Amino acid sequence: MDYQSFVDTVDMPCCVMSVQKTPEDTCGEIRIIAANRRYRKTMGPAYHDGMLYSELVPQDNKFEDYCYRAAILRQRMHAYVETKALGCWTDQTLIPLASDREDMGYCQFVFEFTQQAEAGRMASVSIDVAATVIEACIKLMRTDDIRENARDALKVMAENAGAKAARIMLVDHENKKAVTFCNYTTGDIWIRRDPDVISYELIRSWESMIGLSNAVIIKNEQDMEALAERNPAWAKSMRDNFVKSLVLIPLRREKAVVGYLYVVNFDVSRSVEVKELVELMSFFLGSEISIHLLMQKLEELSQVDVLTGMKNRRAMKQRIREITEADPAPPYGVINIDLNGLKVVNDRDGHEAGDRLLIQAGELLEKVFYRDDIFRTGGDEFIVITNRISQETFERKKLRLKEAAEKNGLSFAMGSFWSDGKTAIKPAFRMADEMMYADKKAFYEKNPELRRR
Repeated sequence: MDYQSFVDTVDMPCCVMSVQKTPEDTCGEIRIIAANRRYRKTMGPAYHDGMLYSELVPQDNKFEDYCYRAAILRQRMHAYVETKALGCWTDQTLIPLASDREDMGYCQFVFEFTQQAEAGRMASVSIDVAATVIEACIKLMRTDDIRENARDALKVMAENAGAKAARIMLVDHENKKAVTFCNYTTGDIWIRRDPDVISYELIRSWESMIGLSNAVIIKNEQDMEALAERNPAWAKSMRDNFVKSLVLIPLRREKAVVGYLYVVNFDVSRSVEVKELVELMSFFLGSEISIHLLMQKLEELSQVDVLTGMKNRRAMKQRIREITEADPAPPYGVINIDLNGLKVVNDRDGHEAGDRLLIQAGELLEKVFYRDDIFRTGGDEFIVITNRISQETFERKKLRLKEAAEKNGLSFAMGSFWSDGKTAIKPAFRMADEMMYADKKAFYEKNPELRRR
């Protein structure tokens, strides 16, 4: 057949590729045997007829699978994928062509670029995939717990993919952690055996494995061997946890990777459909989780004192509410603390010096009490509310704090109260406050030169 004349009739980038079928019924060499003018212009001067496709673009096992299915298995293939190397999205179609050889097949390949992901193209999936995505998104968009919603969406996705398990992992670069957001498993030993098997270093390596593609797909032992050559630690982790197949797609916030969505031990006979399903779900899950993380961060920031990094008055009110609403009421301790002499330092040395003193006070408190139990409520005032230590430990820590302050050149006016759970928190605060003011009065009587003016 005159393939050159054939591709020249197509008014978009188009080529014909030959795909070799190996004796093991796997994909062999893939060559570009003819291309039209628009294809040649797009690919540049490196192109020539008969070249291996991998001489022109990076080798990609997903693309090879698509070519094999089109040329050898006679399936029409379509994909709309992000092409990171070109900073755009590519709408690809592969159509089977006639072949008179058993060991060689041919397919037409046409593509079109778009600068941004287009909803209409992304929605061009099978009815089964679309129905599954709609069902999963209905569960995801409920107004209650997002983790539970996401797990229900994973369940729908995994069941459709014939997968044993699915997982969403997040990457916490600030704390250098790989964080499991949620799991779904049918009971396979994977995930149950070691939920912390994914390390930060391992999850960081996934992005380089994805490279210029948008996914990692493992369908068989041949793919696993190829992965083991490039990333032996990851291949070993999967084998140790009985993972034989995998589709992994990054979750993104704009261009940044915030995590990964993947299914394991899925129905590999439907790998193209499963990849479409996971890829489409990654957009919805990535968007919802990114919004959740942003709101969570804003909530955290709203409860943090900017200067010291301690919790603020708003966070203290939340802690009081938790203790008040607990049933039965837990034992707890309250310490009201004022930093003596702060105004004199501000007036004499400036507010920057005063800020340094407050930061030093916060750091000292953190060495004695849990960070989450310390609140800066304004000016020179700190509050400690703790309900996870015994009264004996509480008294010991109070003494230790007083001694540490004096040793570091700080002076704390302190008042405290320990409740066995029977004293309401307002009276407890009032009594601690009265003791603190008595301690402050005694300090200024002894050091009148530091008295506030």
